[in-house]
Amino acid sequence: MTVYIEYVILDNFFIDFMLFKTAFKVTGKSMSRRRTVVCAAAGAIFALVYPLVTDNAVVISVVKVLFGLFLTFIAAKFSSVKDYAAFTAVFFGLTFFIGGAISGFYSLLGISAYSEFSVALTVLPVYLAMKAAIRLVRFFYRKKDISGLVVKAEIFCGERSVVLRGFFDTGNSLYDDLTPVIIVTKSAILPVLDVDLLKGAKQVTVETAVGKERKFSFKPDMLVIYSGGNKNIFNNVRVCVVNKVFSDYDAILHPAFMENGYERKIVV
Repeated sequence: MTVYIEYVILDNFFIDFMLFKTAFKVTGKSMSRRRTVVCAAAGAIFALVYPLVTDNAVVISVVKVLFGLFLTFIAAKFSSVKDYAAFTAVFFGLTFFIGGAISGFYSLLGISAYSEFSVALTVLPVYLAMKAAIRLVRFFYRKKDISGLVVKAEIFCGERSVVLRGFFDTGNSLYDDLTPVIIVTKSAILPVLDVDLLKGAKQVTVETAVGKERKFSFKPDMLVIYSGGNKNIFNNVRVCVVNKVFSDYDAILHPAFMENGYERKIVV
């Protein structure tokens, strides 16, 4: 029994420490190792003691929540109530996530969560779940950042036009003489291609993962980028056509067409 109690204390200390550490990473707050160790130790002692006080599920739940609010309050220095609420929400969210991960892990292995063996094994699902939580948050932040670079664009060739989902790639430095070049998938640009465009076509050199390649390109009458309720019209642009289909968009736009990056006519 002594070994089991030691496992309970060590596991709960580890779990609480990882919960606080992950909450700090997710919220971007500076972590005080001393405060975190104190909170994790208090949480471990609480987890050992509260089952001996009462077995009333409602009372236990209320006490757990109140104690959790106290721990998050002393875990860091907060600039406002909103700052504290955000950190606490992340901490409680991670707590529920971890509980589900541990239960699922034990269920997958077909072992009891209350055996001495399972208590000793708790660190594994907790560690994996924390890593997954951090990766998930980073993924969504990355998607959020990228979403600001994705815009609606329209290419006009004579009386025809095609609407594209374009992505501003700041690494795209492709020019044809002094003309910025955008890269568009063949399947997306087909509706505006005709014999006249093919007659005036030329090849441009594009760098790919396998090296430099020569690709077909043409000069449209106009490129329109819709941003912030405005139509940003560009006449000096060349379209390079590639076969590869991009994952979430139809075209890679030149950074020269970003706001304040190129001379343009704006029609409201």
